[in-house]
Amino acid sequence: MSQLPPGTQIDTVARDSIKVKVLRYHLNGRTASGQFTRKIKEPFVAISRDLLDIYPLGSYLQLSNCVWIGTYRVLDKMGKRHTKTIDVFSRKKKKGITYCTCKPVASP
Repeated sequence: MSQLPPGTQIDTVARDSIKVKVLRYHLNGRTASGQFTRKIKEPFVAISRDLLDIYPLGSYLQLSNCVWIGTYRVLDKMGKRHTKTIDVFSRKKKKGITYCTCKPVASP
């Protein structure tokens, strides 16, 4: 086992973080987790299917370095054509594509 020189810091955030494309969506109805959107009180997202291994349904993730900064619960999944993409549920009319840093977090 190799040892690091004194004073060396390991950046664990960079290792666990990934860069994702972030979109906004609005859905009236049920999410993939079976909950009705009008009854969900906490912020939530839908994620592309390639990210389900890292962020399973019901887990929490944190977005940073973008306009969507915050902690969100994964409650829905996106269509098969999307990769490395997160849809933030919003009742407002923010539109556009942004790129964020995403990392898993323990439940709040």
